Amino acid sequence: MDGRRPLLRRLPGPSLGSGPPASLRVTAQAPAPADAALLDLLSGLEAVGYDFVSPTPATHRLVARRRRADKADVLRDILGWGRAFDPETAPAWLLDALTEANAVREDADGLRARLRVSRLDGRLHLHSASGADEQAVFLGPDSYRYVRFLRQALSGGAWRKALEIGVGAGAGALAIAALDPEAAVVATDINPHALRLCRLNARHAGLPIDLRRGGFPTQGIWDLIAGNPPYMAGRSGRLYRDGGDHYGAEVALEWAAEALSRLAPGGRLLLYTGAPIVAGQDLVRSGLTTLARQRGARMVYEEIDPDVFGASLAGSSYAEVERIAAVGAIVTA
Repeated sequence: MDGRRPLLRRLPGPSLGSGPPASLRVTAQAPAPADAALLDLLSGLEAVGYDFVSPTPATHRLVARRRRADKADVLRDILGWGRAFDPETAPAWLLDALTEANAVREDADGLRARLRVSRLDGRLHLHSASGADEQAVFLGPDSYRYVRFLRQALSGGAWRKALEIGVGAGAGALAIAALDPEAAVVATDINPHALRLCRLNARHAGLPIDLRRGGFPTQGIWDLIAGNPPYMAGRSGRLYRDGGDHYGAEVALEWAAEALSRLAPGGRLLLYTGAPIVAGQDLVRSGLTTLARQRGARMVYEEIDPDVFGASLAGSSYAEVERIAAVGAIVTA
């Protein structure tokens, strides 16, 4: 770089994509050095009162592009807005933690963090810096709506065994565990990167989560099953996004069908997803209504936000769709 010293000291260690074993209980066991660095990062951010709410990708791009670097707000610039930064302007503890965790890369404009940190439901969450990668771990406005839906649905309730499918960064599983610390909470994901970040987020929050790689466990009956399945139509190749056929409703309906076969009598499925509206008809509601009737279950259904991801309707996969609604369903076995 024009004879100057390298911006980034390269250290050996696992990349952010390295995942945990198939099943790993969040315990007090000593973490690997890279994981310890990220836990130190979260502790440091907590100590200085770091706060950032993750907006939509469009808002993020717009604000990050027009925002000027602010030395008084360097942590949010680096870990919230994801701006490139000069290592001389970053706190030493932050740069040390990112370097030790292999969570920073050289950029044309300096250095750039490979991940972001946002606060949701009072807790800090590590998540991916960009949604473009196949194994990106998403956290955004949908995550905030999902957790609010869970908290409202679970107020005053009780459960002994809870399962979350597609845990991602852990927003839902951590919210469930925080509401009842005595309950056994199992969370799964097919993405090993998501499991790693969720494990770190849970450890920082002091919440016990049993993490397992995959979808529904092969065995087990549950009092509570929750999920925020991917629901976008088309084939982007991104695990957190692609909802399959039926304008993106396929995965949500498949999860619901499997969940209803795994619930104890009186158990509940809490499903937050996006519903394509075609000719005035909500395809998710129609599918869940039929499923609940076939299984002898009861359903409460709510349209939480009538219009999300409106820009996606320009794509050919949505040629027949009027809008995408964020919805929440509570199905009781």
